[in-house]
Amino acid sequence: MVAPGLSASRELSARQHLAFALATALFITLITALANATGQPYVLFPELGALAWVIVSDPKGPWATSPRLLMVTPLLTALLGVAITRLLPYGPLSLGLDVVGCLLIIRGLRSPIVPAISAGVLPLALGIHAWAYPASILVGTGGLALVSLWRARRRRPAADPGTPWSLARLQSDFALNPSVPLRRWALALAVFLALGLVMVKVWASPLVLFPPLLVIAYDMLALPHHSPWMGRGGALMAVGTGSAWVGYGLVAAFGVVPWAAGLAVLATLALLKLAKLTCPPCLGLALLPFVISHPTATYPWQALTGMAVLVAVVSTTEAWFPRPGARECLQ
Repeated sequence: MVAPGLSASRELSARQHLAFALATALFITLITALANATGQPYVLFPELGALAWVIVSDPKGPWATSPRLLMVTPLLTALLGVAITRLLPYGPLSLGLDVVGCLLIIRGLRSPIVPAISAGVLPLALGIHAWAYPASILVGTGGLALVSLWRARRRRPAADPGTPWSLARLQSDFALNPSVPLRRWALALAVFLALGLVMVKVWASPLVLFPPLLVIAYDMLALPHHSPWMGRGGALMAVGTGSAWVGYGLVAAFGVVPWAAGLAVLATLALLKLAKLTCPPCLGLALLPFVISHPTATYPWQALTGMAVLVAVVSTTEAWFPRPGARECLQ
């Protein structure tokens, strides 16, 4: 799916894709090394992979051109997530408050940084109570903000023919103005969370509702006209599960080492390109095992379960409440 206003001719060339993939992997490798050196594992915030890829490949996009919001939005949602985790056990109330609170923060700031939802949900999913977590998040997003500022100063207008289409541009007004009525997407999101929590009970693990899945869900349910992975439910589940296996396999075989995190990024981007799928949150699936304490081989299956629930809810919503230009979620 190509974002409105962008033609397929803007797609990255193979050389550009490789260069941006290597740059993203290098950034994640350095962040992992910093996390290991400081003893603060959450410096490697899993959504940093998605944020880095989008900022590197789309330097004129809303994420790259909003360095302050890039730092502030995840910081505030992370603070909210830790506060809720310290006060309430994982369950419908805490998860609902967390998700709604994150969405209100994003809207209140008029921020395009929707992956901040993941920063808010991660403390609940992994049981993070330390106030050092928000500061750790700020280290990674601050580094990305510096990268975006450096690239903006370095870029020469005469040499810039336009923004290449490396992914469907995530416009800031998309996040602020859902493309379907509130009652439609809010009800669907509530149903998804309820069914997901049932599967959390079945698996006895919050990782069924892994944090990047909430970003994917918001995009598909609230922004279906603009979601680049809408209509690609099968590909989403295949690539997402493959990314989860890549991340788990690398951690199981080599541990949390910088080069393995970089390789996880490269492998996931290769899977996305092979599937012709634009879904940066899949990078979070690959990097999540690097911050999970003792990940197990059940993680990819738990992630697949969560994605299957989401695809089922999206498909049902599209069938029962059709919208102009809707496509089936499963292909």
